[in-house]
Amino acid sequence: MSISSLNRASFSQPLSSPSQLQPAAVAGTQAQQPRGDLRRMLMTDSFEQGPGRVGGASGDFEKQLAQAVSQLSQLVQALEVPSLGDLGEDAQVAAPKVGGAGGAAPTASAAAPAHPTYNSDAGPGFGPPSAGSTEPAPANAPWLAKNNVGSPYNSNMQLIDPGQKDQFKYTNTFTNNTNAPRTITLWNKTGENGNPNDGQNFDKSTPKTFTLQPGQSQVVAFDSNSSVAWCASKDGSAKPGANSGQTWGEATFANSGTGWSGYDTSQISPAGHNGKMSITNEATGKTVTEANAWQTEKDDPAGHDVGVPAGPLNLKTELG
Repeated sequence: MSISSLNRASFSQPLSSPSQLQPAAVAGTQAQQPRGDLRRMLMTDSFEQGPGRVGGASGDFEKQLAQAVSQLSQLVQALEVPSLGDLGEDAQVAAPKVGGAGGAAPTASAAAPAHPTYNSDAGPGFGPPSAGSTEPAPANAPWLAKNNVGSPYNSNMQLIDPGQKDQFKYTNTFTNNTNAPRTITLWNKTGENGNPNDGQNFDKSTPKTFTLQPGQSQVVAFDSNSSVAWCASKDGSAKPGANSGQTWGEATFANSGTGWSGYDTSQISPAGHNGKMSITNEATGKTVTEANAWQTEKDDPAGHDVGVPAGPLNLKTELG
């Protein structure tokens, strides 16, 4: 993937297909429209499109309808449950546990989500998919895809405890192997304003940030059809702008059109991007690093974009 005047919006086809790479904007810059055939090719990642597009508008509607019926059924059941006071002292409320011990990074308090949730096949606790997230992008402009960002914004990703990892289909475990704090800035590629590629403009969109002390790890879970990117500050600063000058990691989890996922690293211009980062598929061991990151817009996708067919994907990102 790239860090340039435009962010790459989606991982679009397996590695056997020609690269379609979308360059990215640095924080605070305005996303631009592509110019020329090369620019258009550079605006899309190369690993979301599977052998053929699956599903369609009708299938999406039926799935959403089934989810709505399920939610209504759960609400009816909930109205029939007695209050906790009636259940006695042994009653326990099952709530996701966040934060960790040992090498795990502390996270938010163990409270139920402060937003509506839905029955996602990616795991519990995600906000409903954002409007328009399953609408296909124009065939000649795949960079205009609006991936799922959750409702409300950013509710498509959750900081979770390591013990919860097996409840989720798509995760990334961030580990700080340096001797200094590192603050991770993690953002949706689609902006808070609903515009493709505006998530990297932190004056318009709010990213998630969390700080890892040396040796600490943090697991983040993602909902289906999420397309995200991240970077880490070298001084531990929580300011998003302080992080964007480092190596970027990018990933898509279960593209809505094909089911494919993928990941890569990028150090494309502007010059000065640096920092050691490795991203590994835990199931296969396939790793990309700053050494085989996107360095120029004309790089061949082989060894850069890693496509993953439909199914669970657990990544680990190590900073070193």
